[in-house]
Amino acid sequence: MIRAVFMDIDNTLLDFDAAAQEGMAHCFEDAGLIYKPEMFSVFKEENDRIWKKIEQGILTMDDLPYVRWQAILKKLGLEADGVAMEMLFRKCLFYSAVPVEGAKDILDHLQGKYILCTASNGPYEQQICRLKKADMLKDFDHCFVSEKIGVDKPDVRFFERCLEQLPGIRAEECMIIGDSLTADIAGGQAAGMETCWFCREKMEESELENVRRTHNADHVIKRLEELKDLL
Repeated sequence: MIRAVFMDIDNTLLDFDAAAQEGMAHCFEDAGLIYKPEMFSVFKEENDRIWKKIEQGILTMDDLPYVRWQAILKKLGLEADGVAMEMLFRKCLFYSAVPVEGAKDILDHLQGKYILCTASNGPYEQQICRLKKADMLKDFDHCFVSEKIGVDKPDVRFFERCLEQLPGIRAEECMIIGDSLTADIAGGQAAGMETCWFCREKMEESELENVRRTHNADHVIKRLEELKDLL
């Protein structure tokens, strides 16, 4: 029986892509560069690559200011102060709070039925501020964020340290819901949790099933409201 529900934040509860696209435009303007919407695909590609390295322990959060925008600018053939762009980008993200469709409704549905926890990689104060601005912070019993936990998902120690703060709750009594097959699904599986992959990409049913089988997610949803059938 599930007693605790862990929810990722970025692109699960809050729309990181929408916030990042707006932040990228601000960073380019501040650096005197011309921003074009089609450039965001480069951001996503390089940002995803960097976060995978963080998940693998190749990079750390402390490395971000020195690698993220440098990689993006290089791919675009542009020059600017990558560290300054990272600092401005973080300021933009700090106050961004665009809810994913159905996020508030599903939190209302889960409230009082389960111990609700966030499980997020990222800066603690930033994530807390964004949840508060989105009027979601009050819905959670615990906010577990990697900067404060001291280790990033999918490292099993992230989940072990979370469970240490939930006395009497076993890993098998927890479900983690998130959009990342590596950080959320693989991490949750390693910790012994039930897993639910929130697939926001447009996929044919056959492709979706192949991905689910490859990564062994217990559940796959395309909309957060589908959680009502699971929880």
